[in-house]
Amino acid sequence: MSRRPSTSGVPARAGPLFAEDGFRRSAGRRRIGRLFASLTMLPVLFALAFVAVLLVDIVSDTVSWQVVRPANSGETFAWWRAPLGGQRIARLELAAQGLSDEEVRSTLGDSEQSRLFWARNRVELMLRTSDGPLRWVVTNARDRRVEDLALLEGMHRLDELRRELAADEVIYLNPWLDWSFFGQNASRTPVMAGLRTALAGTIWVIGLVILIALPLGVGTAIYLEEYASDNRLTRLIEVNIRNLAGVPSIVYGILGLYVFVRLAKMGPSVLAAALTLALLILPVVVIASREAIRSVPGSLRLASYGLGATKWQTVRRVVLPNAVPGIVTGVILSVARAIGETAPLLLIGAAAFVPYLPDGLLSSYTVLPVQIYSWVSENDAEFRHVASAAIVVLLGVLVILYAAAFYLRRRFERTW
Repeated sequence: MSRRPSTSGVPARAGPLFAEDGFRRSAGRRRIGRLFASLTMLPVLFALAFVAVLLVDIVSDTVSWQVVRPANSGETFAWWRAPLGGQRIARLELAAQGLSDEEVRSTLGDSEQSRLFWARNRVELMLRTSDGPLRWVVTNARDRRVEDLALLEGMHRLDELRRELAADEVIYLNPWLDWSFFGQNASRTPVMAGLRTALAGTIWVIGLVILIALPLGVGTAIYLEEYASDNRLTRLIEVNIRNLAGVPSIVYGILGLYVFVRLAKMGPSVLAAALTLALLILPVVVIASREAIRSVPGSLRLASYGLGATKWQTVRRVVLPNAVPGIVTGVILSVARAIGETAPLLLIGAAAFVPYLPDGLLSSYTVLPVQIYSWVSENDAEFRHVASAAIVVLLGVLVILYAAAFYLRRRFERTW
């Protein structure tokens, strides 16, 4: 009796061999997939390690061991004597300098003398001093820094520093990032430098950027998604918007320098900076808003029309409320990008040193990235601590914004 041939041209007994061979090939593909996944994780792990090392280096640089020859009394005061510092510590310092109670009241009560005192002195809570931990110190702009050591190096040489300490010298473990750092204006002296003017300038500029970019971006997105017809002009606008989202920021700086600073004669002002950064983030806001509007199901629009609503009523009461989470997320991420921009602001003339707060749209200004750039470029080695403290603040602001965007996205996310 002859054997019936297989329909595939292969003997029927060969079937299990082919199945086993298929299993081997499948297992081989899985091994290759796992190997590829492991290889792709290596650069990610390397990048995370690099970022971690960089963050540790920056954060540790915000604290330094200092051997100081103080211009003031050199006295330190327990933190519990004035938990918030300020005027109480200033009175104690003036009394330690030998002034009577009446002279202390006269000095701090007179507006001009008080202004001069706070222009030259700063109340700081030192993590450690020669008198013990957590002591208030009134540092002076004329204090002489004998030694300034990094955190780990200072801990290693602490006993040596104490042995070599002169009678008129003190040791501080100085946290450059403290509450007083936020209340000090810009200064040419590291110990007196603070973020007050840079923070105020950042709030002014970013506030105007939001007021300009948000209505323009969302309005453009609504028009393109809900009202514009599909023609050559609309397609040209869409292509240009997507291309503009990838243009380097320095190009926007050149545009802002010519149009706003020179042509419109705004000068290097808050308004010129806000308009330049608004143009920078506008394409991103438009794209994010369009994606959010597009994600709203068409069935909701049809239901609104079926109830007799007009086009604008449908957009305002149905589409926009459901697209708000995506729009807000896109705006926050765009603003976070604008906060970190330095090149366009330097190009349009952001001042590196501004000792006073902005008082109008056409006033001079500085922002956090420009202030950091200025401190990093200073010759005084102590400015690296001030710059590191400002970098930590800037990173903290960005982390808060990104966390808010992530929370809002997850909190109001809808699955249609």
